[in-house]
Amino acid sequence: MSMKFSSIPNERLSDKVINQIMDNIKSGELEPGARLPSEPELAFSLGVSRGILREALTILQARKIIYRKPKEGTFIAQDVMDVIRGSREISVKEATVMDLIEVRESFEAKVVEKVIALASDEEIEELMELVQNPVERGSEHSPDYYFHYRLAELSRNIVFVNFIDMYYDVIDELKTKSSRQKKRLEEINEEHRRIVEAIMERDTEKARERMNYHLYKVKEHAAANETESNGNIHSTVE
Repeated sequence: MSMKFSSIPNERLSDKVINQIMDNIKSGELEPGARLPSEPELAFSLGVSRGILREALTILQARKIIYRKPKEGTFIAQDVMDVIRGSREISVKEATVMDLIEVRESFEAKVVEKVIALASDEEIEELMELVQNPVERGSEHSPDYYFHYRLAELSRNIVFVNFIDMYYDVIDELKTKSSRQKKRLEEINEEHRRIVEAIMERDTEKARERMNYHLYKVKEHAAANETESNGNIHSTVE
């Protein structure tokens, strides 16, 4: 098992232990159902006493992040991502649209890198088909949602997938009509097509640049919509 732990300072040690374990879960290093190292191994890796470690594990168990099996060990809960998502849902919904876009900027370039590294040619061709034949109006979500959700799935990172799901849940709750909607939807589709073309070429730098440009346009359009509507969020803030 290749989890990454490092020695931590003697300040609020149990919180530091909790944060490191949570970071490993969010990064995908610790997957649902994974078994944690034994207490002696984990305490040594973290540079803390077994008493501090047990305090942290007790808190994580109370939060339903982990569970213990007698004589077998300590495991990450199978529904850990649902637990994390539920605990964060309220704070995410209190964030501004700009806050959420900034989070996307921090990881979506990484998503395209991982897609280039991990997705098959067939999966990438299916992604292009999704762009060329966008989901019809009346569907539960927008074509933009389905594109970014599929990208996140192809990155093989469940944290990315869950964030995209949460992001569009928030946007869908707040959206209204925009006078520039049709033009922006056409622009979004063209930006998606250019991203997929770079992925097809397995050109990581070009794909990153095109994703960053797409998110720049998303932020630009969101700012214009907020000004136009005195703070209301529009359906094309995607």
